[in-house]
Amino acid sequence: MNVWITGASKGIGKAIAEELLREGHKVAVSARNRELLDDIAVDTAHSDSLYRVPLDVVYFDRTNDTAKLIIEKFGSLDVLINNAGVTEFKPIIETSIEEFNEIIDVNLKGVVNGVKAVLPYMVERRKGWIVNIISVTVNKVFTNSGAYASSKAGVLALTNVLREEVRDKGIKVTSIVPGATETEMWPDGVRKKYGARMMHVDDVAEVVASILRTPDNVMMEEITLRPQLGDL
Repeated sequence: MNVWITGASKGIGKAIAEELLREGHKVAVSARNRELLDDIAVDTAHSDSLYRVPLDVVYFDRTNDTAKLIIEKFGSLDVLINNAGVTEFKPIIETSIEEFNEIIDVNLKGVVNGVKAVLPYMVERRKGWIVNIISVTVNKVFTNSGAYASSKAGVLALTNVLREEVRDKGIKVTSIVPGATETEMWPDGVRKKYGARMMHVDDVAEVVASILRTPDNVMMEEITLRPQLGDL
């Protein structure tokens, strides 16, 4: 499959990219930081299968242009994985309007931009897959995550509606809802205290890779992943 992953310069996105490359997929990766995209590990056998495209998903025109570049590069696009995300761990009263807007812009608006960029193409082909990486904050209350939880709840609602709108058009829409995963998004103190019980990015990547192997007549609608010992 030809796959596009946003927010792929580190964390879960990077792990998904490396896993899919190992499995023989062609993978386009985008993120704001081009230098970090260069750190994605790819062996010589798959070097032609990786396409790096700097992108800030906040801007629709740039996102739309990136979709066109990827389709031109690979000849087609089968899967979009919306993974780009940011957060601030602050109480709502301490979260500035600017911080709140940035989180909504990247986490929710960025998903909308990605979907709008690829959906007409997928509808025309009557084939495609949109995978949205969400968060367990949509199902459980975590303090100091008001803006983040709001953005991810919006993505979940968008995903659920989109799934029903395109179900009869040959397009699959899947929500991946991970619990605590050890990434740079967490403050150092939290990673030091809870890192051993968090999921690893490779755990999430393996699940994403596995759903792409499901039969054509099956839609994996939503998968929730949590650490074996539960939420933090």
